[in-house]
Amino acid sequence: MGNTVRRPPRMNGEFVHALLDHLAAVDFDGAPRFLGTDEQGRDIFSYLEGEVPADLELHDDVVLFAAGRLIRRFHDATIGIVARGASARLEVVCHNDLSPCNCVFRIGIPVAMIDFDTAAPGTRRMDIGYAAWCWLDLGNPQIAPTEQRRRLELFVTAYGIEFSAASIKEAILTRQQMLAAEGECTGRAEMAQWARASRAWTMENL
Repeated sequence: MGNTVRRPPRMNGEFVHALLDHLAAVDFDGAPRFLGTDEQGRDIFSYLEGEVPADLELHDDVVLFAAGRLIRRFHDATIGIVARGASARLEVVCHNDLSPCNCVFRIGIPVAMIDFDTAAPGTRRMDIGYAAWCWLDLGNPQIAPTEQRRRLELFVTAYGIEFSAASIKEAILTRQQMLAAEGECTGRAEMAQWARASRAWTMENL
């Protein structure tokens, strides 16, 4: 509606509202702003101009580098919202669905992320594991494993924190297994099948 997005409240809406308010307070410009609720009880968010991909695709190095930098800026901006005294594993707020399909592109470059429905405190590595899987489209047989290794190294380099190859592989495999299990539990067979196939490819090639 106009320059806003209206959505029914989600189960973790209170956390998402606090997260978006925090991101606004620290001037992170890569996320929508929470603008309250309307007379129908719907959440109101600012609308971000740009294009959102409908599906995964092959992205070039410039796009992958920009995505890695955007995710790093997001994670760094969330440090202040993670409760002090929490488990040492809770480093940042994870988006938990960092697919290109949840990013806004302008002139072909990812500049913002949307749909924070599954956001929660977690670790950088687990969020990066899922993001790498989706941004590189790991499991796509049309992209050679050697090329995927190069692209993965570029993506992680863009993020700017050194992770061991073994830890990234473990994170990718864990997130693939989690999504497969989610698909099976919720009756989304196509999603589960995709996640299982991607995991098999990762185990065989990475």
